[in-house]
Amino acid sequence: MTFPLIGLHAWLGEFAALMFIWAFIELFSGGAANIGRARLAAFLGLLFLIGAWFAGGYYYVEFYGAQVKPYIKEGPLPWAHGVVMETKEHVFLFLPFLGLLAWGLLARLGDVMADDRRARLAAQYAVGSVAVISGGMALLGFLVSSSFRAALERLVS
Repeated sequence: MTFPLIGLHAWLGEFAALMFIWAFIELFSGGAANIGRARLAAFLGLLFLIGAWFAGGYYYVEFYGAQVKPYIKEGPLPWAHGVVMETKEHVFLFLPFLGLLAWGLLARLGDVMADDRRARLAAQYAVGSVAVISGGMALLGFLVSSSFRAALERLVS
């Protein structure tokens, strides 16, 4: 159950990042159709973030603490938990709320953004922040997974 759950968590998080990148790109143009697609992409990204939140949270509570963390802390890269996973845990908690803010800006300012470049730029900053942070979370997850694999390889050899 552990590996499919990690895969689902990673897939949802990475697709969330892609949706927010799509929304970011759509906002370069001020057309109503672009803004509508940006709103849709941000909404899908928000749903993916929430899904990743629940899948990752369940994995963390049920599996990570008891089955993975001890290996990482005793392995060749113990900093991966102390620095990387601790960072990931805290950013993970607020990321769906940042996604909600970005989508809310698009939903609230959608009609205004076609004519107001500053409103569109504010939404672009919010959407871009979610995309960058989500991509960073994928990188952090890769580092934690790699440190776990390194710890297991050390045990086998």
